[in-house]
Amino acid sequence: MMTTITTHQIIVNECLAQDIDYDEMDDVIRYLLEMFNDGKAYAESQGHEWTDNESKKIPYRTKFLDIVDNPWKYTQQQKKAFAWKVACEKWFEAKSCQVLDQMKAFAEDGDVLAKIVNEMYLKGKNRLVSNDTMMMETGIPNTRFFKVKKDAIVLFGLLIWKYCKRRDMEDKINGIIDENGNKIEK
Repeated sequence: MMTTITTHQIIVNECLAQDIDYDEMDDVIRYLLEMFNDGKAYAESQGHEWTDNESKKIPYRTKFLDIVDNPWKYTQQQKKAFAWKVACEKWFEAKSCQVLDQMKAFAEDGDVLAKIVNEMYLKGKNRLVSNDTMMMETGIPNTRFFKVKKDAIVLFGLLIWKYCKRRDMEDKINGIIDENGNKIEK
C-alpha cells in the first residue's frame, strides 16, 4: 500500500527542516498580510505615490527575518508599521509575484494556495475576497478551507523567509551587509 504525502505534511516538514514553528509562522505572516492589506488600501485611498526605494530592501529584509525569527521582540504596532511601509514599495509586488509562482510549483495544489494568498491578502483591503467567496471559487469545503488557508499563509511566509535568508547570506558573503544585516557603507 502506497501512502501519499499531503501538501500540509510537506509544508509542516519544511517548517521543521528550517526550525520554524508552523503555528507561529501562521500567526506572524497572517498578521503581516492583514496589516499589509490595510496599508495598501490606505495608501490607495490617499492617492499615495508608490516608491521604489531599492535602498530599503536590505533593511526591510533584515527586519522581516528578525520579525519571523523573534516575533516576541515586536509589538503589534511595530509589525503594523513595518507592513504598511512595505505596502508602499513597488518592488514588493514583483517579489510577491515571484513567491506566488514558487507556491504554484511547490505542490500539486500550489495554484490554489497561491490564489488564496493573492486574492485574500495581496490586493489591498478594498478588493479582498471573503472566505465564503474563496471557498466557492476553489471548491474547497468549509470543513477543510481554513486548514488549507493556513497552509497557504505559512507557505507564503516560509518561501519569503527562505528567499530573504538566501539573499542575506549572499550579501554577507559579498561584503554588502555585516553579520547583523546592516549595509556596509563603502
